[in-house]
Amino acid sequence: MTHTVSTWNGVVRVLRGYPPRTAMHISKGILPHPRTFGMTGSIGMPEGQLADFRRVLANGQGLHVKDFGSHYEAHIDEVHPDVNAIEHLRRDAPGVFIAGGTALGAVIGKSVGTTANATLLGAAIGGLVAALLTNSSEE
Repeated sequence: MTHTVSTWNGVVRVLRGYPPRTAMHISKGILPHPRTFGMTGSIGMPEGQLADFRRVLANGQGLHVKDFGSHYEAHIDEVHPDVNAIEHLRRDAPGVFIAGGTALGAVIGKSVGTTANATLLGAAIGGLVAALLTNSSEE
């Protein structure tokens, strides 16, 4: 998605009209550097970006900007990681959340199990629980 905006606040206003994680392409030179908007350096899933920047929004959501050198890509996360890191992973990075649940299940299975398959069973249960949690809605 491409829109004409002149401020980072304008980017936020446009993105609020779309579902979370909808990416907006912004040519460099149109807006000042994300740090001028109070964004801080962060990490994100590697997708070829040079840097990631984030800012907590008033409602606990987060503006996430990826710097690709020639352009920025911005989206709004449902939950900013500084507000609740686990909930951010569950809602905004479910693949990472499920991988973490699988790894945790494997560790628990290995530590409490007495059979050779305990680690595998723990991993399967951890991954399944994490997958179910990513599909549950918060009321």
